[in-house]
Amino acid sequence: MNIKELLKASRFKMIALDDDPTGIQTVHGCLLLTDWSEENVQRAFQDEADFFYVLTNTRAMTAAQAAEVTRSAMQAILKANQDFNYRLIFVSRSDSTLRGHFPLETNVMHECLEACDIDRLPLTIFAPAFIEVGRLSIDGVHYLKDGDKLIPVNETEFARDNVFAYHHANLQDYIAEKLGGKAFAYERFRKGEKLENLKTYIEALQNNEPAFLTVDADTYDDLENFAACLLQYLSQDHRVAVLRTSSSLPKALSGIENKDLLSKDELIQGENLHQGLFIVGSHVKKTTAQLEKLLQCPQVQGIELSIEDILYRSDELWEKLQTELIACDAAGLTPVVYTARKEVRLDNADERQALGQKVSDFLVGIVARLPYQPAYLVAKGGITSHDILTHGLNIKLARVMGQILSGVPCIRTDNSARFAHLPYIIFPGNVGNENSLAEAFEKLK
Repeated sequence: MNIKELLKASRFKMIALDDDPTGIQTVHGCLLLTDWSEENVQRAFQDEADFFYVLTNTRAMTAAQAAEVTRSAMQAILKANQDFNYRLIFVSRSDSTLRGHFPLETNVMHECLEACDIDRLPLTIFAPAFIEVGRLSIDGVHYLKDGDKLIPVNETEFARDNVFAYHHANLQDYIAEKLGGKAFAYERFRKGEKLENLKTYIEALQNNEPAFLTVDADTYDDLENFAACLLQYLSQDHRVAVLRTSSSLPKALSGIENKDLLSKDELIQGENLHQGLFIVGSHVKKTTAQLEKLLQCPQVQGIELSIEDILYRSDELWEKLQTELIACDAAGLTPVVYTARKEVRLDNADERQALGQKVSDFLVGIVARLPYQPAYLVAKGGITSHDILTHGLNIKLARVMGQILSGVPCIRTDNSARFAHLPYIIFPGNVGNENSLAEAFEKLK
């Protein structure tokens, strides 16, 4: 029995609570909810797809906010499922380079299940592999693949994140670090292992809390093997599983077929009177390298925004920017609006996130006040793309079209959005090579 058949036979519904808007970067055909109102969650359960995503965006929040939002989403989902009685699988979808509120979010998910008297596996499955972009878990160590090199993720810039820094690529050591010395039980599902191995590991862990099972994976075969084993186990066990993953395991669990990258004709339909628009907020090294290549393309006009101007002279900056955007569009140039590359570093995590929010609010305002509808919109970076999605474009629910490049998802807005039927490309900050933004532009122009 294949994964699709397993999902149907046991009436599974996989729900991914996504801590930033890039998690749909491997899937297509499912619904994405940015608002978990009763109506929206009911629609998601009624949808033909065996899975859906709920965008919580908690990676951009404080720990207290992340816990509150995760609890709110879980309660809405569990309440709605009382009318459907699906077998649920909960995924806490997060970053393939190990940044995010872990184990806080999975702890809250377990607490919500326990509060509703729902039987659950008393362990968290941890699978951060993201095969499409070379984030691989091998012999219990998590790597970033760069060309032919495998770099332990603790040796990358991501481990020095302003908010979510860490020191270990060995996943058992990473978990220990994030638990702050608290005792925990640990097992590892290795390449090529089978259902009996999974049963043995779960039985060994289930009397110990907290408990974690990590998954070795450097190919989709590894993830599909684990997904099949897990679904077979759950179909017999009848408890609910909680997983912490990156973007590849949810695709393996969904049972969907591979889909070709989206073409220009699929993305842009009908005659366009205006150019597209790029908005770049991410400050990781990869984004900066991609931005430099994009700005070298003919028919592109870069517009740099000073952080100081955003913070202290936003009204004057908007008047100037609006004039430049209209002029670019009239001249047949595609504007690339980006924040100055020099990152402002603050010691206090809450102050850093507040600063990031002010910058994001300004970028959102560009979309909210733009005096014309662009042919397409590309947002680069997690916080930027989320806030444009929810506040700039006012999207509550949308269907995922697929990917324009590997790991770069696209949705199309509906009639209720700020711009109807707009192709919106969500470009993760840490995905692609230095030419990827330019490649997206060449495909779209």
